[in-house]
Amino acid sequence: MNSSESPQAHLQDAFLLSALGWQHLFQEQLEKLQQAQLHAMGEWTQTFVALYQDAWDRWTARFGGGVPLDG
Repeated sequence: MNSSESPQAHLQDAFLLSALGWQHLFQEQLEKLQQAQLHAMGEWTQTFVALYQDAWDRWTARFGGGVPLDG
């Protein structure tokens, strides 16, 4: 500590670093949560694509001549 720095200023710096550390930790956790949400949304999207494809195949098999168009 420099002679020009007061103990109060040093305490404020420590508090600021602590607050920034907590903010960084909180932000990392929010980013992980958002990544998990995006991953879940991607899984739901794949599920809906498969359901749509199955419905389309059934419709074409019944009304479009009996054979799904995509082979």
